[in-house]
Amino acid sequence: NPGGGSRQQRVQTPKREATGSGVIISQDGYIVTNNHVVEGADELTVTLNDNREFSAKIIGTDKQTDLALIKVNAKDLPAITIANSDDLKVGEWVLAVGNPYNLNNTVTAGIVSAKSRGLGASANGIESFIQTDAAINPGNSGGALVNTRGELVGINAMLYSQTGSFSGYGFAIPTSIMNKVVADLKQYGTVQRALIGIQGQDVKNYVDAKKDKGEDVDLGTMEGIYVAKVSEESAAEEAGMKEGDVIPAIDGKPVGKMAELQEGLAKKRPGDKVTVTYLRDKKKATKTLTLKN
Repeated sequence: NPGGGSRQQRVQTPKREATGSGVIISQDGYIVTNNHVVEGADELTVTLNDNREFSAKIIGTDKQTDLALIKVNAKDLPAITIANSDDLKVGEWVLAVGNPYNLNNTVTAGIVSAKSRGLGASANGIESFIQTDAAINPGNSGGALVNTRGELVGINAMLYSQTGSFSGYGFAIPTSIMNKVVADLKQYGTVQRALIGIQGQDVKNYVDAKKDKGEDVDLGTMEGIYVAKVSEESAAEEAGMKEGDVIPAIDGKPVGKMAELQEGLAKKRPGDKVTVTYLRDKKKATKTLTLKN
């Protein structure tokens, strides 16, 4: 360099864009989508069906449920009616609405093939999905799963596929979980987790694992949650629960698997009380626990 100076090389990072779907839940501009749709975004633009565009801000996100609440500055928006996903029946017809492959206003039909489906897709995630065979493809994420009356029953979250395209199974976060997450994000900016304080697994999985090792186990039931560990100073420990207990119900509602327990607790906040039914040595007992965070 004849001048003795140094040259600075500018490296320009290419602009990256991604699209997803969302659901307007209030006339004043609150929109629900997936956390993974907005995660890492510097700018958010919402395009409505009538082609109006708005800048959006993130009110709050929750990685554990893969939900996000965003807001646009608008009035009198067409908000969807929210139904109770607990009322869904397996075999009921549903429609998935979204923006797959940038094909706006795409609607696919299918039935509910399972409820409270846990996939084990994430170590710390809360997984209690509505499973449907309505086609869900990339870009559908965050869109609406509606019943035949057009009421929201879930937020489309993911597809199960070996190819990255739909192959028969789609999954949506039920409104029973969404409502609690939205309320917490509005009020606190983060989700208030309510915990019993146990680690465990489905009874069937526990019994099957023992059988694989040549051990026969009789817990008095094949449905429920096997308690593998009770956390110190937790609600469960204070109630006297122990390793080896089996939880078949909370608040009188059967919980046949971990996903159903997660869904029940996802509606609660720290300080709420729950009635836990458990089996110890095949004998049924009931305790009222005060949930902690």
